[in-house]
Amino acid sequence: MKGLPYFKFYPNQWITGSISFMSLDVQGAFMKVCCYYWSKECNVTRKQIKALIPKQWSTLLDAELFKIENEVISIKWLDEQYQQRLIEHKRNVSNGKKGGLSRAKALRKDKIRKDKYANDNLLKVNDEVQKLLDQ
Repeated sequence: MKGLPYFKFYPNQWITGSISFMSLDVQGAFMKVCCYYWSKECNVTRKQIKALIPKQWSTLLDAELFKIENEVISIKWLDEQYQQRLIEHKRNVSNGKKGGLSRAKALRKDKIRKDKYANDNLLKVNDEVQKLLDQ
């Protein structure tokens, strides 16, 4: 699945969570981590995050806003959303294939060929130009 354009963000959870009691600098750093994490399809190492936010690293680590297992970062609420999006993506791909196959079968059955350019005046050759080409 290429390019996840957004993740769900719940302002109420943010403003009432432990992150809201931290400095704005740390809050911004965590949001930067979340965006980076999401853009990398929730697959980021400790080293990458530490390089991304070196000054706030220890504060965020102490706050336990993410977990580290085998040098890989995990942000639970983003992981859940990512898994949900993967399931939706697979379902949409499957449904798209089914729809495309049934449409193709129907066209073959009725021997209908859909030519998207049949009535496109830009692709038709003017009669005068055709005469010149035939010479």
